[in-house]
Amino acid sequence: MLQNFCQREAINRRPVILKSDRETTKDQIKDKQEKEKPPTIILKTREQSTPKDDRPQSPKPQSSEGDGYHPQRIAQNENKDKKIIESKPAPTVVSMMKPVKLLDENLEFSQSAVKFLQDCNTNYLVVGIIGTQGVGKSMILNLIAQSTPVADICTQIMQSHELPNDVLENSESANIENQMENLSITNTTQGNEGTCMEFFKFKMQDIEQIEKGVHCTKGVDMYVTNDRVILLDCQPLWSPSLIDESNSISMNPRCANIMTVDCLEIASFLMSICHVLIAVQDWFADYNFIRYIQTAEMLKPTLSASSTVTTSTEGSESSNDGECQPHLLLLHNRCHLEDFTPDAIKTMQDFYRKAFQKSNLQLHSGMYMYSDTNKNGLHVEQVCKGYNLRNCGPPINLFLLPEIYSDFDNKEIYRGHPPFEQLAKRLRWLILGANRHQITNVPNLSEKGWFQYCSKAWETIRKCTFFIEYERLLP
Repeated sequence: MLQNFCQREAINRRPVILKSDRETTKDQIKDKQEKEKPPTIILKTREQSTPKDDRPQSPKPQSSEGDGYHPQRIAQNENKDKKIIESKPAPTVVSMMKPVKLLDENLEFSQSAVKFLQDCNTNYLVVGIIGTQGVGKSMILNLIAQSTPVADICTQIMQSHELPNDVLENSESANIENQMENLSITNTTQGNEGTCMEFFKFKMQDIEQIEKGVHCTKGVDMYVTNDRVILLDCQPLWSPSLIDESNSISMNPRCANIMTVDCLEIASFLMSICHVLIAVQDWFADYNFIRYIQTAEMLKPTLSASSTVTTSTEGSESSNDGECQPHLLLLHNRCHLEDFTPDAIKTMQDFYRKAFQKSNLQLHSGMYMYSDTNKNGLHVEQVCKGYNLRNCGPPINLFLLPEIYSDFDNKEIYRGHPPFEQLAKRLRWLILGANRHQITNVPNLSEKGWFQYCSKAWETIRKCTFFIEYERLLP
């Protein structure tokens, strides 16, 4: 019986489950780590922590400082955040110290000027210039590029390319050579060039180039001023030195034809990419130069993006193919006393009005020597008192710059015109005030967009069959 009772108790007894030592050590280690670990504070925004409807109202400004509300500190933090957002790195503008090549000596398009252009600026002015050799193209662009007045600008221009009088008076070659060695003219010209480059950006002809009859500018030079005015200086038209450089072995009519067509392509290129095109002469009037401008306009291909014709206005005229044509400024340099008379001005304007009567180039852009109150209401001080509609007729884009004489500062001599500095200043603000029409049908074209357009325009002009056929028809 006792045995049966023990068996029954063993069956009814519940088993006792003991905890293992491993689990005990794990729990103890975990509790110990949680006690030693510093508490972490989790910060949540209002949107993540509570719904929008259940958010508590912000405390009122009347609450005490003990509540932890500091409106001044919060305002300071908000201002710091705004400053961080607003202080984004602005695009760096590289200022140009000297001109760079847009077209190099081989008339190849250069990409060296793209780093000086902005991608966000659409308010810029492109001014180009054409003319024969030695008419003063680079000097005129230097006058336009001057953002601040230069003291004794006539003296600076004369010193840039003139020899001393004692050298010019001696006619014997031996004496001239001795004087050149004694005076070390090479060093003198370098010094003058260094001082002139501080005021003038485009290099002008020095005495050596004038005596040899060689040109100074090769290809097309480009300079961007701080006022975002893009100035383009091109090589001279019909320069014999261009033919000499193109073929140093022997000159033949074929070389002259190639040079003529190259200059026509450059003139058409400037007509396509400029707001203002300046045509410079140093005497009135070169009929071949006028025909050259007409031929370049005739051979210029259509470069617009679309063929839609835009409505022409007083300040921006468009041709039949929808392209906006540049403002043509006829500039006469080195004018004398008789050129500033009202009769001479009337004769010049009548001649140019008849010569360009079938042209699409803009000759009525407000770059006048006297105002035309009946047409556009311009009340501008006239260059001379005798210039008016009755004596000179309706004005066109014509301007005259006088010859700079050695006695320019003598006020007792009657010149018949205002001083050179005053006329140069007037010329500058007339050009900078010209209407900046759209060069292409693409609206709001930036500076870099204009540069890409120039690349495509030059490629189109070089491949145009009009110039090839014109060269074939030349004698």
